[in-house]
Amino acid sequence: MTSTVERRILYAILALYAILGVTYSIVSPIFEVSDELWHYPMVKYLADNGLQLPPQDPANPGLWRQEGSQPPLYYLMSAVLTAGIDTSNLETVRRQNPHSDIGVIRPDGNANMMVHRQEMEAFPWYGTAMAVHVVRLFSVALGVGTVWVTYQIGREVFPDWPSVALGAAGLTAFLPMFLFISGSVNNDNLSNLLGNLLTLLIVRLLKGKTAPSWRSYTLLGTVTGMGLLAKLNIGFLIPLVGLALLVVSVRLRDWRPLVAGGLISGALTVAIAGWWYWHNWQIYGDPTGLDMFLQMVGRRAIPANAAQLWSERHSFTQAYWGFFGGVNVAMPDTVYLIFNIIGGLGLLGGLAFIINVLVRRRWSLERWLPILVTILWPLVTFVSYLRWTAETPASQGRLVFGAVSSISLWMAVGLIWRWPKKVQPYVLSLAVGFFMLVASLSPFRVIAPAYALPETLPAGEPTALFAEVDGGIVGLFDARVVTGTAQPEAYVLVELDWQIVQPLNRDWSLFIHLVTPDNVIVGQRDIYPGGGKLATSDLPRDYAWRNPVAVWVPPAAYAPMMLTVEVGWYHLPTGERLTLSDGSERLAVGTVELQARKSNLGIPNPVSINFDNQLELVGYALSDLSPQVGDTVDLTLYWRGLEKMDRDYIVFAHIIDPSTLTIYAGSDAMPVQWNAPTSTWTPGEIITDNHVLTVREEAIPGIYELEIGLYTQEPDGAFPRLRIVTPDGGMANDFTYLSRVRVLMAD
Repeated sequence: MTSTVERRILYAILALYAILGVTYSIVSPIFEVSDELWHYPMVKYLADNGLQLPPQDPANPGLWRQEGSQPPLYYLMSAVLTAGIDTSNLETVRRQNPHSDIGVIRPDGNANMMVHRQEMEAFPWYGTAMAVHVVRLFSVALGVGTVWVTYQIGREVFPDWPSVALGAAGLTAFLPMFLFISGSVNNDNLSNLLGNLLTLLIVRLLKGKTAPSWRSYTLLGTVTGMGLLAKLNIGFLIPLVGLALLVVSVRLRDWRPLVAGGLISGALTVAIAGWWYWHNWQIYGDPTGLDMFLQMVGRRAIPANAAQLWSERHSFTQAYWGFFGGVNVAMPDTVYLIFNIIGGLGLLGGLAFIINVLVRRRWSLERWLPILVTILWPLVTFVSYLRWTAETPASQGRLVFGAVSSISLWMAVGLIWRWPKKVQPYVLSLAVGFFMLVASLSPFRVIAPAYALPETLPAGEPTALFAEVDGGIVGLFDARVVTGTAQPEAYVLVELDWQIVQPLNRDWSLFIHLVTPDNVIVGQRDIYPGGGKLATSDLPRDYAWRNPVAVWVPPAAYAPMMLTVEVGWYHLPTGERLTLSDGSERLAVGTVELQARKSNLGIPNPVSINFDNQLELVGYALSDLSPQVGDTVDLTLYWRGLEKMDRDYIVFAHIIDPSTLTIYAGSDAMPVQWNAPTSTWTPGEIITDNHVLTVREEAIPGIYELEIGLYTQEPDGAFPRLRIVTPDGGMANDFTYLSRVRVLMAD
């Protein structure tokens, strides 16, 4: 029996969750939540086209992109809710930042996926903004349901342990990432509710002492069908449904739960969801639509192995606790550390609790069966997540929220089971209190600042004017290269003060180049002004702003060298550039000294590139960064064996155009002109390996990459390459770029 105090605490949790969910939905700018810029166009298409599904074509993906391949129930429900709203201004509101750093955190910001028109998004909402916020509120309501389901699962599994049920509800309700996604247009919100609700129904089915009613079978089939029409991962619960019906039949010695229950629930599942899978089969030859989804979203160049997946554990945990924006707006590291400690102690403690119960044999099989559902479902969800993220880069913990109720349940158990009963509520209150504190502060201390407009300045006297042909002028009145010296794999910080002299007619991108004396661009940053938050066509006369920019120096950039810092503007759709008064297109604003890394090996240009933990490139030398067509370039590679090798690898070195994969110069040979096979190397020995690259006569002048790697030639004609091991233990590409090279016309 639920006490009055317990009900009041639950209602308080639900109310606080709803308040925070609405807060996240308002504070997060529209289309700045994971994939919302694709989820909402799917809703709009259905609303505008009589709920007809859009065609999926990788050559013409549409504004909804891969979301058109998702099961459509969430989008259909959202379309019905917003069908009466005029959203004809979608493409005006949905103005993408073409240089957004999705999934990457940069010192100069540029996290926003959109360049926002404040007048179209501010309250009172209208048009697209109104429709987005209506769907966001619908999502918050679905989240309320998920929190309620979490509590109900806790009460079913541990009926005499109310602290666990309330604690699990609180850990779910105040999980910052759950709130962030719940306050957005995202089909996960419906699938999260249905996946956890189906878990609850299976638990109740297994706890029943008598044959289930027809109503139970109807509810089971309805939720399963809706789940399969909400997201594919719910399909992994179907075997658990069948197994539960079998267990009930065996226990009651009655065929009806398995046969009749299976027929009723199965028929309802097919009736509700079957049409969508038949639609996919008819059009794409794939009932799940997964192949089309992957074609739209893109696969990894090389499927992730266990080492690569393990190296992505940090992004997984961050995106479980709270990693906002386009997975590029992070909370402080200390917050993640505390979350990891709480989560780690909770889940390990939950495992210890399970082992303790098993060892002491305190529970009967009948007691274990419903509990096993809450253990198996998170495990199945996590395994399916690993399988999915091995194919496509999606290392985000939020993708396991379909089992968040069970995860929170065992986290709550693990945190308190060793404590005395009187202390347990206080321990859980501390954990939930921390969750709630972070969840309450994050919208205002983390999310909102990431999208704040840049610092404005008083109008000045520009010293350089960049003009467009139709009259617009932007002036530079101060520039500072903050970083005097840099090494590879670091940022060069530049501060630029700009002013609109004459309003610009188009949206121009700012570029900053780090250029060698041979005019080779070593590092570059292309960005919309103001950290990606401004569009030049919006800015009025005399608008002035400070523009910090961080330019990344590639890990294998050639050093030492003095680099010139140059700035300019270009129009991304056409490539056209703004010009200075003398007709030039870029302006030198300072220099930075690029220094080589420190090394005790006594070799030039030290680097550290690990190939499959077998050998390491520790340095290289290049005779010419700007060869002419027909010239030869001497490349010296310095290798170090990391272990005794039993294979003889061939080194390849190419001057290559990455956009077309055209090779303009190349060398393929075993080290030291075939005289030092890798199987003869002694671990730790430095091998000096020379290659001569002759630039082909038909090479087109331009800037290209110097690419290297290793492979073996197999009897079957295959050429498997060694993959690079990243510092965190992940497996990256099977090649690496060293320096850029500029190919010139022959004299």
